Amino acid sequence: YARGASHFNPNSVLFKPENYWNIFNSDVGILITASVLAYFSYVYSAATVFFYYGGPYLVVNFFLVTITFLQHTDAKVPHYNDDSWDFIRGALSTVDRDYGWALNVCLHHINDTHVAHHVFSQMPHYHAVEATKHLKKKLGKHYHYDNTNFLVSLYKTYKHCQFVEEAGSILFFRNTSTPAIKST
Repeated sequence: YARGASHFNPNSVLFKPENYWNIFNSDVGILITASVLAYFSYVYSAATVFFYYGGPYLVVNFFLVTITFLQHTDAKVPHYNDDSWDFIRGALSTVDRDYGWALNVCLHHINDTHVAHHVFSQMPHYHAVEATKHLKKKLGKHYHYDNTNFLVSLYKTYKHCQFVEEAGSILFFRNTSTPAIKST
């Protein structure tokens, strides 16, 4: 992008003119939040604000980023070039992962019903478990599921999935020690 490509500038080349007030309002919200946090840091201490806001914020974002990474990154899940991509292929390029009953329930099953979420993105989350049961049957070998321990999955995925192949129309994640698979 040219100069001025800022996510905070409502006139940035990144946005359409009709997005001006959305960006402006977002900027105001960020300033208000930062001001309130600065005020509470002054009144109660930065450590207190970190304990009640910063720490939980980091934990929530760790789970958000990690779960998203694990849903969309796996050595067996294909990726597609522009010439071979379509909505269904893109929607099925994700993995359902089971983190155990407690986390599945606390996370509203977004981790173990993520394929259904991609295929039926407008469906309310409380129907996702039922939809996933039917989707598994219908998709057969095209349904991706992994019930490996959360931390083990994170380690294996991080170690193996370092980049996506460059050649072919159907691509897979690789690392520097994994030979490329020839795709059609």
